[in-house]
Amino acid sequence: MKKQKLAVVFAALLTMVGFSSCLNGETDPTVSPHEFMKVNGGVGYYSFTSSSGYTITPANMSALKDVQLSTSYAYVMYSYDSSLMEWNEDKSATINTVFGIRDGWAMPRATVEEDGNAPVYSLQNNTELFAYYGYPAYLAYYDKYNLFIPITYYYDSSEESGEDIDTHSFALYYDSEEASDKGTLLMHLRHKVINPAIKREKTNTESFHFNIAAVLSAYTAKTGISMPDKIVVEYEKSQTSSYDNTTSDKLEFEYKSVFEENIANN
Repeated sequence: MKKQKLAVVFAALLTMVGFSSCLNGETDPTVSPHEFMKVNGGVGYYSFTSSSGYTITPANMSALKDVQLSTSYAYVMYSYDSSLMEWNEDKSATINTVFGIRDGWAMPRATVEEDGNAPVYSLQNNTELFAYYGYPAYLAYYDKYNLFIPITYYYDSSEESGEDIDTHSFALYYDSEEASDKGTLLMHLRHKVINPAIKREKTNTESFHFNIAAVLSAYTAKTGISMPDKIVVEYEKSQTSSYDNTTSDKLEFEYKSVFEENIANN
């Protein structure tokens, strides 16, 4: 995975469009939004759909001829003339930067020992987007079923390791028989690497996409609650990449109120 520089930008917990403008004495109507978007089509025919429902078609499609997006979602920075188009309508826009967001898994079952063989450094609770060596990372929802969790993990940067970053996978597990507070959806994050014996000393942070539809269905079947008040993600962390001496930590964030507030504002 190639690392690229990316400017610091900001976003809300429910992934909404963020704007920056290129105003020159307030005469330039060009705006440059940035957001997580759903990927449609393929090479030469890409389009990107916002969580707000509008679709962006690249005006510079030829510039994306070498971009291979094998992921369901991407982080997209684009520009358009705001004097000609509204922010919430389908439009043709210039794509400035696009990053594929890697997919994790979310499964409605209890964890077993084989699910993880490596700790993480931390889970980030930031709702302001920051870029870590070019990777967009912030906590956000696309909709009720799709969320993005920023994960900081250890990787090997040596030439011998090749693209070590691509050997990491993450999964969320929900055990319907496990006790948890009422209104809380408790999931467990587990991290696997292809070769856990490698000593990994550097950290990388990026947002991973998780589709939690199956987990929410199991949660509702067990509790009778369609929307939990909050989500708690338990994870195994360590100050080194070794799986020894790990400790348990938790990331907690709102769920129900995010969508209720969004509905009220629309």
